[in-house]
Amino acid sequence: MAEGLPKVNVAVSDRVLLHLLRHDHLADRFIVTAALTRPGIAEACAQHPPNVSRTMRNLVRKGWVSEHTRSIQNDDRRQKTWQLTELGRAEAKSRGKILGQTKVLIRDEDGQLLEVSAAQASKRLAADLTLLQVLMHAQHEGVLTFG
Repeated sequence: MAEGLPKVNVAVSDRVLLHLLRHDHLADRFIVTAALTRPGIAEACAQHPPNVSRTMRNLVRKGWVSEHTRSIQNDDRRQKTWQLTELGRAEAKSRGKILGQTKVLIRDEDGQLLEVSAAQASKRLAADLTLLQVLMHAQHEGVLTFG
């Protein structure tokens, strides 16, 4: 990455909190999607599954996440899943507001290089991206491009 460009770095715990907040509508359901399993969280947060397990232990210890064994859609076996607690939900929303202010670089439809807040990037790019996806692209790719 070139000198002077903003460097985006999102902590693993913040990635997980944002991911679980996005899937909070599945909380307390008997059957959930694979997004709440270790492989699903690992894929969404760009982590190796063992790192997800370590992060989840820390989040459970803090009381931000609870662990459950549930049935997974399109899977015959039950798996370990996680969901936010009330405390975790408040923490995830708080972190989301802070991370949403992170400056990221985008290239708009005219090819102009702009620095905008991560919360605005999806709208400015006319893309259906979550805050976590914007931050992950900015962290790994550097500049997000329109279209």
